[in-house]
Amino acid sequence: MQNLINFEKALKYNYLPAWQNQLSTEPSPFLASIRKVPLTSSKIKATAPYGLSGGFGFGTEGGQTPKSGAVPFEGFEIDAKDMYCNIEISNKAVHLTGDAGAMANALDTEVNAAYESAKWNVGRSLFGDGSGKLTAISATTSSNIITVSNHKHCKEGLIIDIYEDGSSVAKVSARRILSVERNADGTGKITIDGTAITCQKGFITVQNSFGKEITGLGSIFDDKITKIYGVEKSASPYLKPTVIDCDGDIDDGLITSALRSAKQYKNSNVNLLMFGDKAFDAYLEYLRVNNIRNEKGDMSLNGGFKAINFTFSNTAVACVNESFVPDNEIWGVDTNVFEFHSFDWQFAELQGGGIFNLMEDSSAYRALLFNYGELICKNPGGCVRLLNCVA
Repeated sequence: MQNLINFEKALKYNYLPAWQNQLSTEPSPFLASIRKVPLTSSKIKATAPYGLSGGFGFGTEGGQTPKSGAVPFEGFEIDAKDMYCNIEISNKAVHLTGDAGAMANALDTEVNAAYESAKWNVGRSLFGDGSGKLTAISATTSSNIITVSNHKHCKEGLIIDIYEDGSSVAKVSARRILSVERNADGTGKITIDGTAITCQKGFITVQNSFGKEITGLGSIFDDKITKIYGVEKSASPYLKPTVIDCDGDIDDGLITSALRSAKQYKNSNVNLLMFGDKAFDAYLEYLRVNNIRNEKGDMSLNGGFKAINFTFSNTAVACVNESFVPDNEIWGVDTNVFEFHSFDWQFAELQGGGIFNLMEDSSAYRALLFNYGELICKNPGGCVRLLNCVA
């Protein structure tokens, strides 16, 4: 079918290059700022030095020289994660699209929707803990309306699985979020499609994603995550980041204290501070009230992101608003010690070389985009976390 062949060519040669380029930067200023490494194996390994080399000492002329002592290091290892995204084209669109303009319109709609979904999920997962849990839910009885503790991780159109606490088997699978009711305190309610459900307290995930997501920054900052990159946190204090409780107030002094601790004790030069929504608003207000010079967007980052410049020691630290950081917190990282290992996004091709497959029991064709990758940090203890930034 010539129209379907034309759709395939447009996707592979016109849309895919832009997708590959943009999805490596647009999901987050954090992703845009870190090193991208081509994935060469399903196992990702990194050598993470910490502390100082022991081979230094003072002495006297002709006296004993210091014994050698290489810098201590930890070996990290983690498996690459699978990422998939569908693009659907209806059989009707394929048959009735008779000119290039109509074809472009049909593709734009579907590709843009798929891209926004991929961008949101990749960006969100960079700040998760790898579990895939989007939000906790309250018990529900025979209803399609579910109360959630965090509406930020819920989007209309998202297809989710619902689990009860303590279970690794989904209570309900592949339900679509029809609407989200968002409260000012971050809680909310979602309405899902299908029949009414009854379940105990639990949580929701993106479909089929429980325990399969990228090992995001949450795995570094959350003490309930006991192991990272194959290493037990309890046996390795150098893995623990700097944490400061701001006790309901944020100012430059608290930020400086966190950056200083990371630099002095963890050999870290934090150069990116990511503010949750409320923390960012509070910091802007602090700058305004104290008449501290503030030009929004006075610092440019990779990917076209703009940031407020905070200077510490000899480092220019970018301050950005990141909605996936908890509202009342600030997360700081040294982007030079993070790497995102991945392939380029590609279409899964059928045996005959095409990328479209007519879905079973459906009049729509599906093209499947895939990638494999993982985020890894060579100095997790060098990160900083400021809690309770707003009263």
